[in-house]
Amino acid sequence: MHPKWIMAVKILEIIASPRAEKIAGRLKISDIDNFLLSIKLLVLSDMFERDVSNLISEINSNCELKKLLKVNSDIKPQSIYKLHSKLDYDSTYAFFRRLFSRRCISRRRKAEIIIVDTTSIIIDLNMWRNKHNIGKKNKKYKYAYDHSQGYYVGFKLILAINQDFEILGFEIHRDSPHDSTLLISFVEKLIRSRIIRYGDIIVCDKGFTSKQNYQVLINRFYVIPIIYPKKNTNIDKIIRSLNPPLDIFFYNKYKMGLWIRIVNNFKKLIAKWEDFRSIRSGIEDLFNIAKNSLGMKQIHQYSKLSVEKKVARIIFLSPELIYLFNEQNINAKAIPFL
Repeated sequence: MHPKWIMAVKILEIIASPRAEKIAGRLKISDIDNFLLSIKLLVLSDMFERDVSNLISEINSNCELKKLLKVNSDIKPQSIYKLHSKLDYDSTYAFFRRLFSRRCISRRRKAEIIIVDTTSIIIDLNMWRNKHNIGKKNKKYKYAYDHSQGYYVGFKLILAINQDFEILGFEIHRDSPHDSTLLISFVEKLIRSRIIRYGDIIVCDKGFTSKQNYQVLINRFYVIPIIYPKKNTNIDKIIRSLNPPLDIFFYNKYKMGLWIRIVNNFKKLIAKWEDFRSIRSGIEDLFNIAKNSLGMKQIHQYSKLSVEKKVARIIFLSPELIYLFNEQNINAKAIPFL
């Protein structure tokens, strides 16, 4: 049996597990059986890059596939589309996050290395026939630019993971804003969720480089920003510009001591930023799997809501594939070529 199909069977077992039913019940999803069936079909559609209607047609004509999915009668594509369209994004996000979560973040005590990066989400449009309007509603769109893709129409995904490929958070933005403008609000959201803690190391590539990002992450968030410097980035000047924020003097000595420790660690680590290249490559592997194994390279959804639902599914599924293939001694870098 092909390794990818072995992984598909294992993921289908996870979705059909009592734990998945319990999660769906806690999210107050009314028709749990059909919900889980729709999730199975959408996951298979992502993994084998098949259109859902064609996939359903193939399943309906194959008794073995029906048995695997635990369905007795023919599946109706419209019922699947209708159920999924009615499901809100928060429920989709929460279901996959809880189903594939492997730890309780709130119990973490030690500082952690957190990798942040962005990638383009390209909408699959016929640019020759439709240059100014998008989708059936004739919505206006803007061109975005990516250094590896060139000009495209779509969205930008910003993602945070740890070294174990666990998804810590992500956001989807319209019109591909510059990376450096996204970092502060994204990190602030993760801090408010208690996902990022004081003393954590935030690793980013050169796209996030800006004096403000270094200063805010240290002075406001008390984390260590290992943002790769550009050729014209003067790290010594940035270090000299670091001063304790005024509100630190209203707290006890702990806050001042923490700030001094953060600055000292920043000075040591930013001098060795190239040592973090191998660590940051993990998020590139995850994006590679999401795009080349799960269909995120070009997607056929056009509204932000439909894009968010699909991307949430793919992003949470990607590390699960890495874990499962790792059990088969298959490296993450090899997964897109299977």
